[in-house]
Amino acid sequence: MQNAYGVVDRRFEPLLRLCADQGIAWVPFFPLGSGFPGIPKATEQPEVVAAAERRGATPAQIGLAWLLGHSPVALIIAGTSSAAHLAENVAVGGIDLDPATTAELDAIWEARFASAGDPAPRWTD
Repeated sequence: MQNAYGVVDRRFEPLLRLCADQGIAWVPFFPLGSGFPGIPKATEQPEVVAAAERRGATPAQIGLAWLLGHSPVALIIAGTSSAAHLAENVAVGGIDLDPATTAELDAIWEARFASAGDPAPRWTD
């Protein structure tokens, strides 16, 4: 299954739970937000930045680590433009977030974005 999903966009949480119950892989697109105007970015959230600073990681790594820790069926196909960025993405597999950090990141969606409406990009003609 593929849908937009990440720490700042959890609209499809019920569908993710269904996939987990059925053992269906979940491959989110825009796991860190998007370059489209008006779509929030995980890497710009104060909680994500603070967690990255505490862990000596990048905000992108924290956003992806949250995703991998959130569901056993979550997979990541992270885009990259360099070998260094690829190494940064691979290192995410070694980042385990503690329960307090996970709870802090879990709260971002409800606190800031759940009531904001649909953050999906609007395609224009």
